[in-house]
Amino acid sequence: MASERKFLTLEERVKVISLLGKGHSCGRVASDLGVGKTQIQSIFKRKHEIMDEFKENVNCESKRPKRESEFASVNDLVHKWFVDASARLLPVSGPIN
Repeated sequence: MASERKFLTLEERVKVISLLGKGHSCGRVASDLGVGKTQIQSIFKRKHEIMDEFKENVNCESKRPKRESEFASVNDLVHKWFVDASARLLPVSGPIN
């Protein structure tokens, strides 16, 4: 039976990049962290993206990258409408007349 998939935190991914930069092998790092070699290779391939997230002070306990919605601008407008309607005590659920 296959073991459960393990996701590394942002802090652990930065550590992986550091170890690989110091000359450690992918296999050795993978066995030390209990993950697959392919996962370590993928982290190293995305090292610039991961380091940018780390520099932007993204939550280090985050295990999955944040995805930007295809409709982010619509979501922002709906949120602004919701806050405005709630402040005016207008009904925000049910039929809107």
